[in-house]
Amino acid sequence: MNGVKLSEHFSLYEARCRCGCKVEAEYIPELKAQAERNESFRADLNEDGHLIDERLLAGGKFRLIPMSWIRCSIHNKAEGGADASRHLPYNCDATDLACPELPTETLYKKAQKHYNRVIWYRGRNFVHCDNKPGPPQYWVKAPSKTIEPATA
Repeated sequence: MNGVKLSEHFSLYEARCRCGCKVEAEYIPELKAQAERNESFRADLNEDGHLIDERLLAGGKFRLIPMSWIRCSIHNKAEGGADASRHLPYNCDATDLACPELPTETLYKKAQKHYNRVIWYRGRNFVHCDNKPGPPQYWVKAPSKTIEPATA
């Protein structure tokens, strides 16, 4: 099951619930739909003429790395996720994405073209992207106390 491709660049292994419960196997069509949105975002980054210098430094292509995708309710709670998290199987339209070759602020701004809601947790090197129904929502959250630098 780990070798199942959801799209050209995203696999079921990347989408899996990190607790190992295998809930992802029941939601492959939904995960494929999210993978296609992620592919569109990746393609847009790689075709953006304003990012040529960054792309050359990256070796020619930007990667989108899923940090978290689908989560069972137990794992979502352990991660501190919201009760109605878009990562949960009954929503199944959220991906936390990192792009090591770009500043997270650039990733945050570019993601707004592809997802209905984008959240940048300052101090972390990823953005939360989902398609929650309703008006678009884009915001930056302050850093968590657990990741703020220690002061002397």
